[in-house]
Amino acid sequence: MDTTEPAPPLAEAQPRGTGLARRTYLPRIVGLGIGALCAGAGLYQADARPWVWCVMLVYCFAWPHIALHISLRSASPYTTERRNLLVDSFAGGVWPVAMAFNVLPSVLLLAALAMNNFATGGARLFRKGLLAHLAGAAVALLLVGPKFVPQTSFLTVLLCVPFLLSYPLVLGVVMYRLSIELSRRKDELVLEKRRADEANLARTRALAELASRDELTGLFNRRHMSDLLAQQRLGCQRSGDGFAVALVDLDHFKHINDNHGHAVGDSVLRAFAEQAGAAMRGTDNVGRWGGEEFIVIYPGSTAHEAAQGADRLRERVAATVVTTPAGRPLTFTVSIGLTEHMPPESVDALVERADRAMYQAKSQGRNRVVTLSKAKARA
Repeated sequence: MDTTEPAPPLAEAQPRGTGLARRTYLPRIVGLGIGALCAGAGLYQADARPWVWCVMLVYCFAWPHIALHISLRSASPYTTERRNLLVDSFAGGVWPVAMAFNVLPSVLLLAALAMNNFATGGARLFRKGLLAHLAGAAVALLLVGPKFVPQTSFLTVLLCVPFLLSYPLVLGVVMYRLSIELSRRKDELVLEKRRADEANLARTRALAELASRDELTGLFNRRHMSDLLAQQRLGCQRSGDGFAVALVDLDHFKHINDNHGHAVGDSVLRAFAEQAGAAMRGTDNVGRWGGEEFIVIYPGSTAHEAAQGADRLRERVAATVVTTPAGRPLTFTVSIGLTEHMPPESVDALVERADRAMYQAKSQGRNRVVTLSKAKARA
């Protein structure tokens, strides 16, 4: 992008290689600016022609800005900037020939270009740079002819000192900034990975939550409640903390479906689920066991203690009104069988006893809670 144009929005991703083009800009300005002293001294010793001087000055002072402009305007700044570095390498092959192979400035310029290429593209770009040097030297030999004056005058040595001192420092600063940038990007990648892991974990938990829920009522499904029962039994064996279980059956539910339709029956199930959720303590768990039958787990409670919660649920359900499509109010009740775990019995035995208690509640007139305590169960 041209530096005279408005900056892109922060959310817009810059093309790959934009950072490389900008990082190369400063070393190229400094290297060619101070390198002009070295090259100028060598050209002066070689008694170069005026047009060679003109080409050298234009290249040293205009090329850095042209190269940046070309890279930022390119669809692929990375590829373009690597091509620009090969242009630098080509020029690096021209100047030693134009300077009649003056040793010190030739070595300094070629060494600086070699460092640039290796730091940017590794051994592969370094090898391409050597080929570009040879191509530049061949063109220069055709244009200016062969001339070999390798001796370096004291004036040329002095004019090469600024380049010798400054260019490695500039390159070091650039590489230091690059290392900081890479470290920052690494931290950003770690943070992004952590966020992605957290998002994946949240999605996994959400999917697990969906898989554990009954689609109609939103309560836990039978598989999840079976897992909770197994966990409670294991916890009871380890710590001795007991728990109670209640089986809840909706009274005359078949009659509701037959007389009002399954849509009303579904509304009754959802209404029960809403009241069950409101009646539970924070530690209690309620789920759909099958059809119109539900199960409640009361951790850390005896049957007598859980009976208060079960009766509270029964009362809330009895006070619930569902409106039929004809606009008529419909009430319903539940029968609840309650018992507590008696180690080391199995979960199946526990649920079977709660089921017996629930059928006793139905046989005694429905809309009631029947408790089978340890004493009654053993009797």
